[in-house]
Amino acid sequence: MDLSKLSTSDKVIAGSGLVLFIASFLPWFEVSVAGFSESGNGWDVGFVWAGIPALLGLAAAAVVLLTKAGTANVPDLPITWGQAFLAAGALSAILVVLKLIMGEDGAFGIDVDRAWGLFLATLAALAFAAGGFMKYREEQASGRSSI
Repeated sequence: MDLSKLSTSDKVIAGSGLVLFIASFLPWFEVSVAGFSESGNGWDVGFVWAGIPALLGLAAAAVVLLTKAGTANVPDLPITWGQAFLAAGALSAILVVLKLIMGEDGAFGIDVDRAWGLFLATLAALAFAAGGFMKYREEQASGRSSI
């Protein structure tokens, strides 16, 4: 694959989408009780909080990489691809940031701490939204929808 075909927004969308998907499998929350500790990844906290953002990021990365590699044609959407990436990135960022803010409730008064995977997922989701915004601005500047 020729990476020179990728614009900066394409690189940001693809990279952050892949990192967001990988981060969904890393520890998001940790519990420590009486010397024992356990962690849960993004998929353990619910499909809405991690699954939707992870799959949106993976799908966006796949669309960008497969179209730039020349092996796939994407259908026309009722909106531009820049708008689609912006919406997917914004939704992902909102869901992951909300989970970061809300945290996770522990039973019986047990403290549940945020783990490093959640912070990585938050950064990736924010970058995904930024990449979507960059793609949207590129399309506005050029006056055409491009993927």
